[in-house]
Amino acid sequence: MRFSWVLTVEDGSKPHIRIHASGWLSAADYRRFEREFAEVMMRRLPVALLLDLRGFRGWTPAGFLRDLAWDLRNRRSFSAIAVVGDTRWHRWITILGRPLFRAPMNFFRDERRAAAWLRASARS
Repeated sequence: MRFSWVLTVEDGSKPHIRIHASGWLSAADYRRFEREFAEVMMRRLPVALLLDLRGFRGWTPAGFLRDLAWDLRNRRSFSAIAVVGDTRWHRWITILGRPLFRAPMNFFRDERRAAAWLRASARS
């Protein structure tokens, strides 16, 4: 199996950060991503997160363990988490991931609705 990945953090002028995951993710992908994420989080904590899983296919076994460790380390880093996905299993991993985080977490198929929910969460 050949692995291709995209795991990026976008921190622009929006009131939330956006993480995009696509393809298959390995532990090496998380090592690069974690440095980038740490730089963003030094400026903004806690922050609303838009997690874009469109095109995400899964993890290597080591990638999954690295992701789980990252989730546990960052469970208090977010004020709200909106997950945007394009498959039924993206909805399921959102539901299964809720106990890992302190922040409210919802699944969306549309990025605009997800961003609107994050804005509303920030106001309440």
